Amino acid sequence: MTIEQTAERLRQAAAETIRPFDLIVDDLSVRSREGQLEITLVVDLPEDRIGSADLDAVAGASHALSELLDADESLVGPGPSLLEVTTPGAERTLTEPHHFRRARRRIVSLRTTGGEDLRGRVLEETDGEILHLRLEPGTDDRGRPRKLPKGSPAVREIPLEEIASARVEVEFSPPSEADADTPTTPDDSER
Repeated sequence: MTIEQTAERLRQAAAETIRPFDLIVDDLSVRSREGQLEITLVVDLPEDRIGSADLDAVAGASHALSELLDADESLVGPGPSLLEVTTPGAERTLTEPHHFRRARRRIVSLRTTGGEDLRGRVLEETDGEILHLRLEPGTDDRGRPRKLPKGSPAVREIPLEEIASARVEVEFSPPSEADADTPTTPDDSER
């Protein structure tokens, strides 16, 4: 069996195994190194959920997957294997539509294919096509709030195909859910 076939079988088995823990497979990589199969499984909450995966759920999923691999040699073969189950991390790169859906209410920094750098809160991602971003310019190097240029729209709609790179920023004092979902008015950027 090839590495690609093993990865596909593992992806399917992992999806079923972690579903009771309210987790999904975000990414899976399999590689052979020094006679051992190394499996890295990135798990996350379903895309309709906000927040981070519970560490107890991740540990439970890891245990269940480990038991499955021990019980069913057909998934990885009889040789030694190393399983790592992890979450995407606080500042993961956003590359897929479901990454943007999971980043709803969070601050992201992004660069467009046209070279424009933007920072804002993700309000929503629609149909794998458009990102709705409430612009939030952040603070300067002295911690003073920056202002958006006069006349800036409260919300930018950016086609996902025009996003060259994007990352979630860590927030130590995120706003309430109501504040995170509320677009600012153009007057708010001029104050």
